[in-house]
Amino acid sequence: MLEELQRLQAHVRVLKTRLAEFESENQTLSEAQLTSNQQHQAQIEQKNETINSKEEEIKSLTDQLSSSQTQLKQLNDDAITLADRYSRLEKSCTDLKNRFQEILAERNELRVVKEKLQNEQRHSNQEIQALKNERDRLLQKNEHAKAKVEAIIQRLSILGTAQDQHAQEIQQLAHPSDASEEA
Repeated sequence: MLEELQRLQAHVRVLKTRLAEFESENQTLSEAQLTSNQQHQAQIEQKNETINSKEEEIKSLTDQLSSSQTQLKQLNDDAITLADRYSRLEKSCTDLKNRFQEILAERNELRVVKEKLQNEQRHSNQEIQALKNERDRLLQKNEHAKAKVEAIIQRLSILGTAQDQHAQEIQQLAHPSDASEEA
């Protein structure tokens, strides 16, 4: 029994040692668990902050997306408006080109008419000049004839013959204005 008691005491000692080891290990594990819980709590808080920042980022990106969609809609509307304007401008440009071609054709026709009129004007000026020359020649011829008639009248009046009467009549015929003044 003594042996058993000693064995039991040895077992109790071993159990106490083990109990002390287990308590020490338990203490260490409790501290490790506490540290681990604190670390996990810190990680959870960090993850929550990350989640909050990501949610804010998502909200910001959602706002940006809606703003971008609004801008896209506005840009599409502007693009449609610009396309309409472009088509109208293109049509106007085509109309202007056609009108310009018509104007060029009219200008060319007017040039032809102008050249024709200038040629006619030159011919008319030449005819007028020829007519003036003819008139001057006829006036000179008339003056020459008048001078001859007056010379003949003077010769007849100088002759002093019975033909004076006829000479006066001829003179009256040559100068009817002089005759009306004498009357």
